[in-house]
Amino acid sequence: MAKMTLYETLAQDYIHRIQIGELPSGSRLPALRVLAKQHAVSMTTANKTYAYLEATGWIFAQPQSGFFVSQQAVETETPTMPTFKAAKRDPKSHTPTAGYNSKVDFFCPLGTAMLAPSLQPKTQLKRAIKRSTARLSDKMFFYPNIQGEQTLRRALAAHFYKEHFAFQAEELTITHGCIDAVRLALETTTKVGDTIAISSPCFNGLLDLLVSLSRNVVEITSTKDGLDLDKLEQEMKAQRIQACLFNSTHMNPSGVSLSIEQKRRLAELAAAYRIPIIEDDVYFELSHYGKPPLPIKHWDHSGYVIWCGSFSKSLAEGARVGWCLPGYYFNAYLQRQKLENYGVNYLMQTSLAEFVYSGEYRTHINKTRLNLSHQIQQYRQLLKDHLPDGVRISRPEGGLVLWVQLPQLRGDWLEQKAKAEAIDIRSGANFSTHSFYQDCFRINCGWPLDEIDQYNAISARTQLLRLCELVTQYFSPQKVFLEEPKIQ
Repeated sequence: MAKMTLYETLAQDYIHRIQIGELPSGSRLPALRVLAKQHAVSMTTANKTYAYLEATGWIFAQPQSGFFVSQQAVETETPTMPTFKAAKRDPKSHTPTAGYNSKVDFFCPLGTAMLAPSLQPKTQLKRAIKRSTARLSDKMFFYPNIQGEQTLRRALAAHFYKEHFAFQAEELTITHGCIDAVRLALETTTKVGDTIAISSPCFNGLLDLLVSLSRNVVEITSTKDGLDLDKLEQEMKAQRIQACLFNSTHMNPSGVSLSIEQKRRLAELAAAYRIPIIEDDVYFELSHYGKPPLPIKHWDHSGYVIWCGSFSKSLAEGARVGWCLPGYYFNAYLQRQKLENYGVNYLMQTSLAEFVYSGEYRTHINKTRLNLSHQIQQYRQLLKDHLPDGVRISRPEGGLVLWVQLPQLRGDWLEQKAKAEAIDIRSGANFSTHSFYQDCFRINCGWPLDEIDQYNAISARTQLLRLCELVTQYFSPQKVFLEEPKIQ
């Protein structure tokens, strides 16, 4: 884990004490001056500590009385993860009726994993675009640099250096978003019919991509402790896979993050067997507490790890600007880019570089981490309060989604019923070629629960409560309303 500031470290200590029950709900906390004296820190650090805890929902301020521990959600078990024998499978043969990434003709804040526009720095980003436009040169009238504009590559290298992840701007390429970076990596390192190791469950968008590229998959068991790396090494050693494709931090949908030990070992396995690991790290910066964990790429000394990311989840999906560190495959990767496109939008690249250099992107990220931490806690509490006993809810330390499990639930039925009421969720069937996750569903938590705006006339809270009602009805003794999902 990258080093945290003093106030973040102190805040994490208090969070831990709250979580283990040492500081129960309603407990009064030391006054600011007492806190500063107890921990030998400045008043500024003490203020920042309580501000962090308050912003993330762990404590609240009572005027004239001080600070108190908030009412915390009753903890639930996390979803169970199956263990199974690894085997090559054609994802096209196991896709749900509507595909792994099913489409809807309406918008719902619970469906797509994204930040609400209200949480985005729209004014600051517009200013950055305006400043960039004012400085436009004749380069605007030529095709962009295929590798990506140097100003953006340098801005990103400087930005991630401050997160203790160092690389040179010359090693980076700019892409049309993270999924485009991953696609190019797959096409550079594998061919039609090759087999790719993925986690189970796996982000449905990656499964759809693998279907479109006619690649086979081997699903590797993933639990709350991470990937089964012994099983992965067996597949590598037997030469049954040609590449790996993993989320590594705040996995979608499970929320699991690989440990430092696992990330280091993955880099070592890639080097030992000369098998590329494509790292989809789009949630890298959305750690809810402190600084983001380092990626697998940090421990890669051979170049066999291909690191992919973008602004899509942290800033603006519509920008469609991502990046890739192709490592050993740099020349082949760049050659494929040259064959397929004429570069990424020049104005958007220079505007985002301006936004990063100004420091406003880092300010936005720091604020977003606090917002997401608070929202995830709110969503978990609502689900716990309104779903039947036995519900299991993920406890992600970052990212935008929650993974919910109710034994014996038909997730595909729930998805269909919800969509009939313009509520968009993702059932567990969308995240695997196996049927292990039929009792699970995924929801986006990037939207403030009570926000009503031009994008959704009904708040996320209202839609989530209705979803909970549908689940409760499913488990009611009568079940007179139930229908089997229609197979098309």
